[in-house]
Amino acid sequence: MATGPLEIDPAVALRTERDALVRRCAAAEAQVADLTADLAEAHARLAAYQAAQEAQDAADSGSLSFFDGSTTSVDRLTGDGSDPRVLSMVLGSTAVVAGMVTLLTLLNGKLASPFGLIMIALTIGLAWGAANARVVPVEISVVRGMVYIQQGESSYRFDLRKPETAVDLVGRPGDANWTVHFGRRGLDPFVVDASMVDAVEFTRQLREHRPDL
Repeated sequence: MATGPLEIDPAVALRTERDALVRRCAAAEAQVADLTADLAEAHARLAAYQAAQEAQDAADSGSLSFFDGSTTSVDRLTGDGSDPRVLSMVLGSTAVVAGMVTLLTLLNGKLASPFGLIMIALTIGLAWGAANARVVPVEISVVRGMVYIQQGESSYRFDLRKPETAVDLVGRPGDANWTVHFGRRGLDPFVVDASMVDAVEFTRQLREHRPDL
C-alpha cells in the first residue's frame, strides 16, 4: 500500500484557486457597491444640507446688521453662491470610500497591483484635499474703532484709532481681488476677504476711522 503524499491534480488545484478568487472578488464587488451607495447617500445629504443652509442664509440676510458691534462669520456663501464647507465634506466622504476600497484590495492580496497603487494614491490625495479645503470658522466685528477677529481657537485685535496699526485695502468692494490686510509684527498680515465679511459695509466701517483707505 502506498504511504506517500497523494498527488493533487493540477487542474483541480487551479479550479479551486479560481473558485476562491471568484468568491473573494464577488464579496469585494458587493462591498464596493454598498460603499458606492453610501457615498451617493452622503452626497444627497450634503446637497440637502447646502440647500437648507442657503435658505437659512437668505432668511438671515434681511436681519443682519453691519453697524458697530455687528458680527459676521464665514457661514456666508462665497461670491459664486457656493458653500465653501461642502467641498471639504465631499472630499472627506470620498476619501473614506477610497480607503475602504484600498483595504479590500489589501485583503485580496492585490495592493501591489497597478489598481492597488492607484487607490493608495487616490486615498492620500483625497484626504489631503479634504484637510486643505477645510474651512475654519471666522467671526469679525468692529466695535468703536476696534476690529475683533476670531478664527477657530485664535483671536486677533486691531485698533483702527492708532496710526501705527497697519491697514491696507486692496481693490474695491465688489472686485474679485478685494482684500484688507492687517499688519502684525513679525508675522504675515491677516487677510480679510469677501468670503468673511460684506465687502461694502466692512469698507465703510473701516473708513469711518481710516478715511484715507
